[in-house]
Amino acid sequence: MKDSKDKKEVGLVKNVLNKFKYSGQGLLYCLQNESSFVLVAIFACIIIIMGVYFDIDFLEWVISFGSLCMVSITELINTAIEATVDMVTLEYNEYAKIAKDCGSAATGIMSVLATIVNLIIFIPYFIELIIKMF
Repeated sequence: MKDSKDKKEVGLVKNVLNKFKYSGQGLLYCLQNESSFVLVAIFACIIIIMGVYFDIDFLEWVISFGSLCMVSITELINTAIEATVDMVTLEYNEYAKIAKDCGSAATGIMSVLATIVNLIIFIPYFIELIIKMF
C-alpha cells in the first residue's frame, strides 16, 4: 500500500516538474523566435533598473511588474494562437487572418496599457530628478 502512495507522490512531483519544464520551453521559444517578446523582456529590464534607481515603493513594484507580466502573458497567448493557426493551414484564410489579427491586437492593447501604467509610475520620479538637477 505504501509503495503505491510513494509512486503517486513521485508521479505528482514529476508531473509538476514537467509543467515547469514545458513552461520554460515556451518562454525560451518566445525569447528565441518572437521579436515582440524580446522587446518586452528588454523593457522589463529597463523598468527593473529604473525601479531600483528610483527606489519605487512596494505597490508601484506590484503594479509595474503586474503590467509587464500581463503583456508577456498576452504575447505568449498570441504566439500560441499564431502557431495553432499555422498548424491548421498555411494557406490564406480569412478566419486565420482574423484570429492572428485579434491576437496581435490584444498584445498591442496590453502593451499600450502597460506603457501608460509605467509612465504614470515613473514620470513623477523623472520630474523630481530634473527639478533636483536645476
